[in-house]
Amino acid sequence: MMERTEAVAVEISNLIVNTQTMTLATLNSAGAPEVSMAPFIYETTSHQFYTVVSMLSPHTAHLAAKKPTGIMIIEDEQSAPQVLGRRRVSYTCDVHEISRGSENYHLLYEQFMIKFGGIMEVLFELPDFHAFCLRPISGRYIAGFGKAYTLKGDAIAPIGPDDIQKTVGS
Repeated sequence: MMERTEAVAVEISNLIVNTQTMTLATLNSAGAPEVSMAPFIYETTSHQFYTVVSMLSPHTAHLAAKKPTGIMIIEDEQSAPQVLGRRRVSYTCDVHEISRGSENYHLLYEQFMIKFGGIMEVLFELPDFHAFCLRPISGRYIAGFGKAYTLKGDAIAPIGPDDIQKTVGS
């Protein structure tokens, strides 16, 4: 079982490292959900995600409100053996804004430049762009049909039919 958990951790890491954007699920002030897309950097040692987004987008104000946020990173349709069974990882995250001018902000700038190139130089200079840290609280990984796992801290646990019944019945 331990080796299977380690293999799943590697699958999740590979999915995250090889993807450039995440889907954000935020709540507006009325509690209505909004979904959007954003670039991200993943810090492997702290297991935190970082994004840079414009205040012109509604999700940025939602992130600035520091409400829990959902993120999803999903396998590209073109590379998936079956589009409906695409690998995907989703997390509920705590949100913290990274202050412009801080050392962390400058480190993020360098990492975003490496991953995304020159466009980041422009975006980081625009006054409406803000950087956020998204720290996972819990999550779920779908590895394909019938292959689902809950994620909490470093723990990875398979989800079976009994677990689904408990969730649906709650």
